[in-house]
Amino acid sequence: MSKTKKIILFIVEGITDEMSLSLILSKLIDGSNVQFHVINQDITADFNSNSQNIIRKIDNELKKFLAQNNGLKKTDIKEIIHLVDTDGAFIKEDFILEDSQKLKTFYTTNSIVTNKRNLIIERNERKAGILNKLYQTSHIGRIGYKVYFFSCNLEHVLHNSQNAKCDDKCLYSYRFVDKYIGHEKEFIDFLSEGEFATPGDYKESWQFIKEDFNSLNRFCNFHLYFKS
Repeated sequence: MSKTKKIILFIVEGITDEMSLSLILSKLIDGSNVQFHVINQDITADFNSNSQNIIRKIDNELKKFLAQNNGLKKTDIKEIIHLVDTDGAFIKEDFILEDSQKLKTFYTTNSIVTNKRNLIIERNERKAGILNKLYQTSHIGRIGYKVYFFSCNLEHVLHNSQNAKCDDKCLYSYRFVDKYIGHEKEFIDFLSEGEFATPGDYKESWQFIKEDFNSLNRFCNFHLYFKS
């Protein structure tokens, strides 16, 4: 791995997040070495995560990335960009509906339907607290940090599929990359000009996503990264 360029480290939940974005972002971001660290879980929804320990847990993920890439140090990292799903974390619990027939939690634009309502209520309460903590955090491990959201999830924003099946996610990723490789600036236009682009600056976008059903609907503030 080249050490001549500082690394911009993108922390993402799953491999299809990396598949969809890594090559496009590598083409768009000049002067830096774009790297992805896939956590293979939603660290903001994990039942062992809370607003008190989330910074330490992300710092641990940073250490894992460095350990996996022998010779790298924290000083090699220019900034950490954390991409998260909102999963309806900010809606009122009245709109989390119990349905014992549902095998998987199902998201709509105004409700979460699940066979484990109490667990989802508890998850949302913790996740909302964690996201509130993260968007107000500017550094982790002395490295600049920002968190950007895809609502209700990345597939919802990029592919307009709110409840994408696992088998479909890879196919969506391949198609998305095929569409924008060689046309990377159109990707920025897609993020910036789509109806899902949140209004306002970074902090205002986080206030926006907490309102009403916005954390269930198709919104994203990642376009702000390119403005900065």
